[in-house]
Formats: sequence, structure tokens, C-alpha cells
Amino acid sequence: MTEATQEKLNLSAICHVGAGTAGGEMFRRYWLAISRAEDLRDIPMAVKVLGEELALFRDGTGRLGLMGLHCSHRGTSLEYGDIEERGIRCPYHGWLYDVAGNCLEQPLEPKGSTFYQKVKHPSYRVKELGGLIFAHLGKSDPPPLPRYSTLVRDDGIRLTLPPRHWDYNWFNFFENTIDSLHAFFLHKPSRADRSWENAFWDFPGDHYIEALPTKYGLKTIVHWPGPTPDTLYVRLTSLALPTVFSLGGRGVEEEGFERLLFVTPVDDDSFMVFSSDFVPQGKDDVITKRDQTRYAPPTAEPVKEYDKRKNVPYRGQVWREDYVCQSTQGKIGYRNEQLATSDRGVILLRKLLMEAIDTVQKGGVPMGVVPKEKENETITLDAFRRILPKSELNQVMQST
Repeated sequence: MTEATQEKLNLSAICHVGAGTAGGEMFRRYWLAISRAEDLRDIPMAVKVLGEELALFRDGTGRLGLMGLHCSHRGTSLEYGDIEERGIRCPYHGWLYDVAGNCLEQPLEPKGSTFYQKVKHPSYRVKELGGLIFAHLGKSDPPPLPRYSTLVRDDGIRLTLPPRHWDYNWFNFFENTIDSLHAFFLHKPSRADRSWENAFWDFPGDHYIEALPTKYGLKTIVHWPGPTPDTLYVRLTSLALPTVFSLGGRGVEEEGFERLLFVTPVDDDSFMVFSSDFVPQGKDDVITKRDQTRYAPPTAEPVKEYDKRKNVPYRGQVWREDYVCQSTQGKIGYRNEQLATSDRGVILLRKLLMEAIDTVQKGGVPMGVVPKEKENETITLDAFRRILPKSELNQVMQST
């Protein structure tokens, strides 16, 4: 990306997702998770994605539909529409739309009227895979839906967790996922009951971080001296543009476990996160152990009677610690920063996203979009926390 383009496209472009914005146009080249499949029943669901208010539904034949929330007639919300065999009917005057946004009926118009043929309601492509529903909000034909491993594997158990909703900008959350080193300081008090993994956070050795581009995004590798002279503690984190990342398993006992998180901006000030877990056959206990950690009550933190800060207490539970730090940053491009060596992953992520935005502005295909010839390829985003022989580090560095 040229210096002139960088000046024109400030980092703030990353945090704006509405239609017509540079960041928003980039997002409209990708598939985004918008719902769990099991949450969509026999009534419409109102969803907001990239600043657009939409109605998600299945018609009477089971076809998925995603269209503008407000009826093209006089704006009534289709969240209250009636599901029929051919589509969704507005409850106000009965206009019927199919999943492609074609108006099929206008029952209160004069007999013989063909006005319905002139009405085209906004609609988008939508697909279901691995327990999640994905949408493509672009105007052109969508690329293949990425076949991430947790969504297509069949050698174990797949769990799709309820979505989480947050009230700050999506990028503050997403860049945190590649900032592995923050856990050593922010989350250390929250990890008292995580068995052998404590060694990762308590070991006093020097930390080294590497950030490297991959086929669909990037990975960071944090390593430091292990328990013996010939070993290393290694944490590998991977992500794919625009908003997918892998947490992976902890140690040998969780080898094969995968957790992918799909981040979807609701608008410039909120987002949702969908999780897809895959547990290999014979490792069902991983779910039990992780649930114990996930739902454990926070460590008691005494609060001074005069402490009126909004988010206290927050120490002792990982998600609250992350929320306090991320939600108070302000948006990228508008806040003052001084990045350091520990921010290598963050720096590379920002660079790749700015390049993706620039590519779209020039009419190209951004990084992370699956080409047609790769539509049946399974995409695995490697991630783990493990003790490795030093001799295996290069292999981790070179994997894509």
C-alpha cells in the first residue's frame, strides 16, 4: 500500500463498517456468521449486521432468507411477518416476498395490478454450515463459503455455543486475540485453577513473539524457555481475515480440540461473537473441564465503599478483565498509541486489514476470500499451548 493511500485511508477505516465506508465495503466481500442455526425457528428473527437492520427467516420449504427489516411498502418490521410456503408476508398490508426479495403478492392492490413486479426488496445470500448461519452482504456474486475445520469435521462432537454480544467496536476485541502477551499480566490472577497451564503464565523466562502472514491471515508464536534446557513453552494463535480466529487446545491432553470464534460487527459500536468447538472422539472430558473454567464464579475482589467505577469488580474473570481493557480504549484511528515490540501481531494484523481495504478500493479480491477452485478445501487454523522440543520450533514457524 502506498504512503498516499495510507494517508487517505486512516486506521479509522478499520472500525467503520457501514455501507459505503471503506471498511464496510471490505466486509461486504466476505461471509459473516449471523446466527446459530438452532436459534432460527418458525418465526422471523431481527438481526443487525454491518449497520444494516435485517430479517432472517426460513420459508415454508426450509429455504433461508435474509432481507431488509422494513417492508418496502411503508416500513413495517418484517420481524413480525408471517412465514408462508413461498416466503414472508408483511402483517400490515400483506405484501409477500420470496427469499430473493421478489414481491409476489400485493393483496390490497386492484385486481390485475402488476405493480408487485416492480418491487424488489433488499435481500442477501445466506448459507448454513456446521451449526452456524452465514451471510454475504455484498452486491456481487459471493465467493465460496469457507469450510473451516470445526464446521465440517465428522470425527467427534461439534458444539455451537450461544452468541455473545458486546457494546464496543469489533476491532478492539479482534486485535486482542492476536495479542497473546497480554494474558501474562491481565489474566494471571484469573488462572489459579488451570493446572499445568499455570506454568505458561508463571514461568519467569524471557518471552519472544513472532508474527507471520499465512494463506488466509496471520499467526503469532510466543515462546520462552521450557522446563528443561531442550524444550520451549509455545503458544500458537492463528486467525483468518476478516474476523475468524482459533484458540486451540491446552497441552497434549487436548490435542485435536479446536475452538473457532467468528466475530461479526453489528455496527461501529457493537459486535457479536459465535463459537464453534470441535472435540475429537474419546476426549469428551475436555468439554467438562472447559465448562468448569468458563462458568466458574469470579474470584472475590474487595471493593472499597467509595469506589464508584462502573465496571468494578472485574478482576478474577477473564471476560470481564478483557471487557474493561478493550471497551475503554476508544476506536482505532481516534486514540493515541505508542506500539511496542510486544505488539508485533497487532501491527501485522492492522497492516493486512488496511491492505485488504485498499485492495477492495481498487477493485481487487482481498486476502482471506476463498477462490472458486478451492471451494471444497478444508481450512484449519492451527492453535495450541504446548511444551515442545526446541527442534520443532522451525516447523511451527514455517506452517501456513
